[in-house]
Amino acid sequence: MKMKKLLAAVLSALMLVSLLAACGGSPSSNSQAPSEEPSQPAEGGSKTYQFWGTYEETGENASMLNAAFLLNLNEDGTAVADKYMFANFDASDAATNPTFTASYMSGTWKEVEKDGVACLQIKLAYVDEAGSESNAQTAYAYDVAGVYSFDLTFPVVPGMSYTRVAPMEGKEGQTYADANAFIQAYKQEFTAPESVGTFTDADNNGTAYLQADGTLLVYAGYDKFADGTWTLADGAIAITLGGEAVDVTMDGSKATFTAERNLGDGNAVTYTFVCEDISALSAPAEGGDESGEEEGIASYEAGGLVLVLLDDTNMKVKYPEYSMERDGFTYVLDGNTLTVTAPGEDVLGAFGQIWGAMGGETWTIDGNTATKAG
Repeated sequence: MKMKKLLAAVLSALMLVSLLAACGGSPSSNSQAPSEEPSQPAEGGSKTYQFWGTYEETGENASMLNAAFLLNLNEDGTAVADKYMFANFDASDAATNPTFTASYMSGTWKEVEKDGVACLQIKLAYVDEAGSESNAQTAYAYDVAGVYSFDLTFPVVPGMSYTRVAPMEGKEGQTYADANAFIQAYKQEFTAPESVGTFTDADNNGTAYLQADGTLLVYAGYDKFADGTWTLADGAIAITLGGEAVDVTMDGSKATFTAERNLGDGNAVTYTFVCEDISALSAPAEGGDESGEEEGIASYEAGGLVLVLLDDTNMKVKYPEYSMERDGFTYVLDGNTLTVTAPGEDVLGAFGQIWGAMGGETWTIDGNTATKAG
């Protein structure tokens, strides 16, 4: 989808470069600058290897980031890595599948000894149509009981510094017969949110799901970018997004509203959602959340972020301006001091640069506002 490509480009300007650890004899580490020149491979080698691995994140931009990789080390010494973006839920034939990219990265490989240990040296880079290389890396894969492993650093936007790391493992020979077999192994099916009705924007592949409890979930393709509430009375529907009332145009029983998705740097996409016949809807059940408050036991505005306390130990962090969120945080609240205990800044994924710029490990709570300590 056009807007997804645009989002990926914008995100590339926001995020940190993923770390690429130096190899010092560890079975699964990489190195861009090896400490010594590896020995040359033996002549006449005719082995092949195949590696596979995935990168996965949760949140509203998963379909732009999550991917599976298939790396083939061929007899002629070439290395080719294909990419399949499984979170877009397209399991069609590889030859025409828009979410499958053959030769996403390519390079060479050979058997070497590094620091006295036999391993596979794998050199990969993104090569554009003009033959220019970028995002180059050299990795070393070591054999542990017949299984090799290394970390693949790949560009989210080719040619730019926004990268991620996918742990890879592999074996000698062929595990997947071809790209289609690989796609079938990693394919996923989209499960739409439960709903009693929908608004749609067919031109932009947008859907707003009306849930029975009065919650409204707004999706662009498979990414949720907004939520709110809905009510029904006297043949008219009322909608809020983020706690703000939305103008709904009624034409008989046909209802229309617009929602804007902020892509950052002044870029946005406006969706026009239409429900052809709201007369088929029943009013939501009592008890729906009509306040626009975040889920959880408490939430705090924090310099552009929103810290959502899910329970006594677990926390979610949201960045509403870019429709991003990340689970997996834990915290300790001592009086008016909130301290994030995990994950660390080095593993925050898409929140790396944001966290460094406006986040912090410790916050002082005052009412509904969190202020970075120090």
